[in-house]
Amino acid sequence: MIKSLGHFIISKILYRVSEYDKKDLSNGSYILCPNHVSDADGPIMWVNNNNIRILAKKECFKNKLFAIFLEKLNVVKIDRDRHSGAELLSAINYFADGENKIFMLFPQGTISDINKNKITRIKPGAFYISAKANVPIIPVFIEQPRIFRKTRVVYGDEMNLSDATKDGKIDREKIEEYRIKWQKEIFKLQNKAVEYGKRPIRKLKLKPKHQNNNE
Repeated sequence: MIKSLGHFIISKILYRVSEYDKKDLSNGSYILCPNHVSDADGPIMWVNNNNIRILAKKECFKNKLFAIFLEKLNVVKIDRDRHSGAELLSAINYFADGENKIFMLFPQGTISDINKNKITRIKPGAFYISAKANVPIIPVFIEQPRIFRKTRVVYGDEMNLSDATKDGKIDREKIEEYRIKWQKEIFKLQNKAVEYGKRPIRKLKLKPKHQNNNE
């Protein structure tokens, strides 16, 4: 009920979301990795995908009542300044029971302009989880949402990181390759969004604290 209502309000009324190239995600487990352009990105992905767990910054949990609500919605808190391998292990174990599940996190780590990001901005966490859990990554491009304006969301092809482990250990060079590949895929999906919507991607409007989040 909450999901249906949220989908109607967020996806149909507020941001008028149009999804493109989205495959059936009910027949397997996936890690969705969108670019990150606004605080609405997480809610948009949540209302449009079932059985999804999302990582969110700890600041979202400051209000105790809202924190309880987020936990009910399967949103997991992460401390971006102090996080350790515990969050990665928890994410890997999330897939251990073999059920079809979706996990979502932002490789950029925080809101920033993917077109200006250096590769150091792309965090390796999602790629480690994918390689260890043997769950493919699906790159997703999100156009910056604006109230009552159409928002394009384009899904890419699966990235299988099975070759990023060797003898049970992570191949760091391969992880680096996939970080670069993910960023390039987001650029491709951004171009597809232009084709599908028959208009340019709207210019980003970032708060001062996000304008220089590139390194």
